[in-house]
Amino acid sequence: MQVPLSVFVVILVFTLGWQASQSTPLFEEQETLEITIEAPIRELIKRRMRNPVVDAVVRYVDVSGSGHALRAQLTSRGNSRLEACDFPPLRLILNEEDTVGTVFAGQDKLKMVTQCNKRRDGETWALQELGIYQAYNLVSDYSYRVRPLKITYVDSESARWKRTQVAFFIESTGEAATRLQRRSLRPPNIKSDQYNTVELANNLLFQLLIANTDFSIKKGPPGEGCCYNGRVLDVPGEQHDWIVLPYDFDQAGIINTDYALPNEDLGIRRVTNRLYRGFCWQEDSLTDAISRFQDRRMDIIQALTPDDVSKARKNRVERFASGFYNILDDPKQFKKRITDVCRGPSSLAIRKTATKE
Repeated sequence: MQVPLSVFVVILVFTLGWQASQSTPLFEEQETLEITIEAPIRELIKRRMRNPVVDAVVRYVDVSGSGHALRAQLTSRGNSRLEACDFPPLRLILNEEDTVGTVFAGQDKLKMVTQCNKRRDGETWALQELGIYQAYNLVSDYSYRVRPLKITYVDSESARWKRTQVAFFIESTGEAATRLQRRSLRPPNIKSDQYNTVELANNLLFQLLIANTDFSIKKGPPGEGCCYNGRVLDVPGEQHDWIVLPYDFDQAGIINTDYALPNEDLGIRRVTNRLYRGFCWQEDSLTDAISRFQDRRMDIIQALTPDDVSKARKNRVERFASGFYNILDDPKQFKKRITDVCRGPSSLAIRKTATKE
């Protein structure tokens, strides 16, 4: 009997997912990884808008006490943070042959969220964004894994320039896709009903929790494909049950960075103003999502309030998160902030229309 091509592709994806889970240890642990990066850092910072690629060496000591030195390259990345931050987000490019037998095994390109500036607020923003990724890990497996870092940057052209800061690695889309037994793609645009309704509800409810509107699940930047601050995963051969993995949360109101700006198209005055961007036809899936958020409430809030931020900041974030749960708990607020502002017709209206037809 001949096996259909679509079945073969799915089996191949599943197999690759199993193999990847066995060979990429970086994101299997959550303890802070301490590394040193030697590179012409000051030159990279100076030329960051041009995304220069510079040679680097990454050093770390593993759990057995053995030291490792990996050849690498470093480049700047990002958009708004390139202009707003003193220190740019980075991409670490590794030689896969050098990573065998190390914590970086199986990695080639790693996105790094760095400390925007060397002040305390820069550290706080990085820690909070790390916490947002970790909180979403609690909500859904369809999320990017992260690895906390403590990085000592050493300028290879000046032994006197050294800086130690917090940061974190973000799992690549390719690794996430293989782990989740799916395929990454960038279609020009997507219809909302192509998405897995449960995961879409989880995503959009989470965006309400952190007060983030800096995303789109239907289209991306011009010429880049869908989606804006999200990556699409599908099952090969299927036009539905797609997933979007959200990322880049530095504009979220729960962090409220100095450079965060509200989306003028949405009529929001401040980034701390919450706006639900879910769909009215998600009613059934939204009920399930709300139960998940309620069941994991304490763990989610704990993730959003990292230990290393100030007590005042922790208290502010806890109050802010509680505001989200007040919306879920209060029928009047729920109607005003979710039911009355959801996009498109409700599932009940759709069912009535279908019945009439």
